[in-house]
Amino acid sequence: MNNLINVSTALPPIHLYKLLSALSLAMNYNRNGLMRHHQRVALICSYLAEEIHMDPDKLSQLFCSALIHDAGTSTSREKADLEQFEIIRPWQHCEKGYNLLYNMPILAPLARVILHHHDRWDGQNPSGLAGSAIPLSSRIIFLADRVDVLAYQHGNILDHRQEIMSQIKARSGIMFDPELVNAFNRVSRKESLWLDLTSQYIDIHLVRRLRTGPVITDQEQIIGVSKIFAQIIDNKSPFTHRHSRLVAETATLLAGQAGFTEWQQKNMYVAGLLHDLGKLSIAEEILEKPGGLNKQEVNIIKQHTYITHQILSMIDGFEEINQWAAYHHEKLNGEGYPFHLTSSDLSTGSRIMAVADIFSALVEDRPYRRGLPRHQVDEIMNRMVETKSIDEDITRLLMDNYREAEILKEGLV
Repeated sequence: MNNLINVSTALPPIHLYKLLSALSLAMNYNRNGLMRHHQRVALICSYLAEEIHMDPDKLSQLFCSALIHDAGTSTSREKADLEQFEIIRPWQHCEKGYNLLYNMPILAPLARVILHHHDRWDGQNPSGLAGSAIPLSSRIIFLADRVDVLAYQHGNILDHRQEIMSQIKARSGIMFDPELVNAFNRVSRKESLWLDLTSQYIDIHLVRRLRTGPVITDQEQIIGVSKIFAQIIDNKSPFTHRHSRLVAETATLLAGQAGFTEWQQKNMYVAGLLHDLGKLSIAEEILEKPGGLNKQEVNIIKQHTYITHQILSMIDGFEEINQWAAYHHEKLNGEGYPFHLTSSDLSTGSRIMAVADIFSALVEDRPYRRGLPRHQVDEIMNRMVETKSIDEDITRLLMDNYREAEILKEGLV
């Protein structure tokens, strides 16, 4: 089979904070839509860091940690719990975030910051840390995080800033570092902070304030970061606990059989890991509904590939990865979504991803059925070939390598 894509094997340098800022957008959805919480917290952190003249060597760690500080949350319920100003036991998601990051070299420095980002100044913490023993970046993120929770109010944010500051000051020396509270009291006088916080141009403001930091230059680092986000995606539901990884493994297997280069196979693996990034925007009640979806619920589901496409389009060098990831619900006959592309628009890589996603969904357990045996998978996928929904050659390639795909599934826990 001929590969339809010609690609460069040179990865353009990608600033870690820009990659995390883009990918973390998917974590910023709650029941009210896109809240940009992580970007807003990073922006507040930047104001605080500037005010206290933070060591420039620590700035990148602070910014990157702020952008993914809630990596330990996936579900709508977890996010809703964190929207309360005083949380009874906030540390579970801190530990989950730490466990996601500490084995990944480029993100390991962020792990401890995230572990302690809800530690109280007065020491009422499972960690046993108190006061200045809590990492400075964790203390800054904790304050910025709680300020942002208070800032979610209707109307002009400038009308609410005094009320917000009153609540923060009341907990100085209890929840928050008193020196940081004093520093924030000073910067809170700047209308620009609050207007930046609620601006539609927050991404531009962030880029202006961020300076330098780690740069990703190889595919293995991209794969490592993508694995973490795949786990965040798959943690959203017990029915998808390995879906992104299985799609990635299956698509990579098919890409190798189709003659893709090693470089392209790694890009395919990343695309598989991130193909459902947009599902972080969908409530679990829809993803786990045991019966059929109504029209409104189907329309919500159809948003997820569009969101994946928009987020991945923000990352330089991800053009091919984006195409393969975001088109996995397009069909050769033009009846897919969200772009209604046709066979002439869909590359071999996009066709591979569609087949890998369908196979994975069919063999996995779902709320409404158990994973299907091979003869039923064959029947369903062959019917889709007949209706020109998926590629015949790629489907045949899957069937010829079915046992290898099953072994990949069995190896994922």
